[in-house]
Amino acid sequence: MYNLLSEQVKEREKKKLGDAKLVSLEEEKKKLQMEEERRFQANKDRELQEARLGKIVRTSVKEVCESALGRKVEIPEDDDNEVIKLRKELEEIRTKSLGDSKEARVEALRKEKEALLKKNQESEEDRLRKDIADLRRNQEGGEEDRLRKEIAELKGEAGQGKANEGGQDAIIALQLQIKELSAFRTTLEEKNVELCTLKSENTHLKKDVNDLRDEFLTLRNKRTVGAVIESSPPEEPAKGKKRAVASTTAMYTPKDLEALQKAYKAALQGKEMAMKEADMLKERMAKMGASRIRLSARKSAFKKMTPRNLKTSFHAVEVESDDEKGKEGDAGRARSTEEVTKDLEVAKMTGFRDCRLKELRQAKKADMEAACTDEGISYIKLDQAKADVAEIRASQDFTGWLKEKDKQEEDDQQQHYATSTEEVGED
Repeated sequence: MYNLLSEQVKEREKKKLGDAKLVSLEEEKKKLQMEEERRFQANKDRELQEARLGKIVRTSVKEVCESALGRKVEIPEDDDNEVIKLRKELEEIRTKSLGDSKEARVEALRKEKEALLKKNQESEEDRLRKDIADLRRNQEGGEEDRLRKEIAELKGEAGQGKANEGGQDAIIALQLQIKELSAFRTTLEEKNVELCTLKSENTHLKKDVNDLRDEFLTLRNKRTVGAVIESSPPEEPAKGKKRAVASTTAMYTPKDLEALQKAYKAALQGKEMAMKEADMLKERMAKMGASRIRLSARKSAFKKMTPRNLKTSFHAVEVESDDEKGKEGDAGRARSTEEVTKDLEVAKMTGFRDCRLKELRQAKKADMEAACTDEGISYIKLDQAKADVAEIRASQDFTGWLKEKDKQEEDDQQQHYATSTEEVGED
C-alpha cells in the first residue's frame, strides 16, 4: 500500500512538472508574439517617420528651387515611391518568414504537448494496470474491493475538505493555546510586579533591622562615666607635636569592587530564589491543608461505615511497658506526622530542583530562550533563566508526585476497607 501511494505521488509530481513545462512554453510563445508585434510596429513607425521627413525635404527643396529660378519646379517622386514599394515588399517577405517560423514553433510546441500528454496517460495507465494485477494476484476479493475504493478515493480529491477541516481545527487549537499563554503571561507579570514590591519592602525592612541592631549594639557597648573614669582615668595631653596616625580606611581596587559586585548579585539571586521557594511552599501548604481536610472527612466516613472487628483491633494494639511509657513521657519531643510530611515534601522538592538544575547545567543561551518561551516567562540572564525554568519544572514534578501520593493513599484506604469487610464476613 505504501509503494502504491508513493508511486501515485510520483506520478502527480510528474504531471505537475509537465503542466509547468507547457505553461512555460506557452508563455515563451506569447512573449515571442509580443516581441514580433513590437518590431513590426517599430518598423511601421520608422517608415512613416521617413516618409514625413522625405515630404518635408522635398517641399523645402522645391521652394528653394522656385525662389532661385523664378518659376515652378516639379521634383519627381518615383524614386521615393519605388523605395517605399521595395521596403514594403521586404517587410511582407519578413512577415511571411516570421509567420512561417511562428507556425513551425507553434506546431513544435503542440507536438511536444501532445507527446507529454500521451506519455503521462500511458504511464498512468501502465501503473494502474500493474497495481490492479498485483492486487488481484496477492489479495482476495474483499481486499480487492477495498483497494479499488481506496484507489478511487485517491484519484479523486475528496480528501481536500478533510485536510482543510483538520487545518482549521489545528488553527483554532493554536489560537486557544495562545490565549491561555497570554493569560498565564499576564498573571506572571503581575506576580513579578508583586515580587518587586516585596523585594523593595524587604530591603527597607532589612535596613531598619540593621539600623536597630547597630543602635542596640552601640547602647549595649556604652559604659557609664564613672566606670570609664575608674577603668581609664583621663591623662594629660602629651607635650610636643602629635604624630600622624595611619588612616584605617582601606582603598578598594577595581578587582575588589568587581568581586563585591558579583557577591552582591549572587546574594540578590539567592534572595529571589528564597522568595520564590517561600511562595511555592505557601501554595503547597495551602494545597496540603485542603487535601488533609478531604482525607480527614474520608477517614471519618470510612470509620462510620466500616464495622468493627475485635480480632484485627486486638492484633493492632501495641502493648507497651511502663518503662517505655516513662521514656516516651520524658522525651516529649517526638515529631508530629505533619512535621515529618513537611520535611519529606521539602526534601522531595529539593531533589526535583537539583535534578532539573543538573539537566539544565550545560544548556546554552538559545536553549534557555526556547525553554523560557515554552514555560511562558521572560529571559533576563542565563543563570536566572536556568533557576526559573528548573523551579517551574520542579514544581510540576512535585505536583505530580503529590497527586500520585494522594491516589495511593486513597487506594490503600479502599483496600483496607475491603479487607475489613471480608474479615467481618468470615467471623
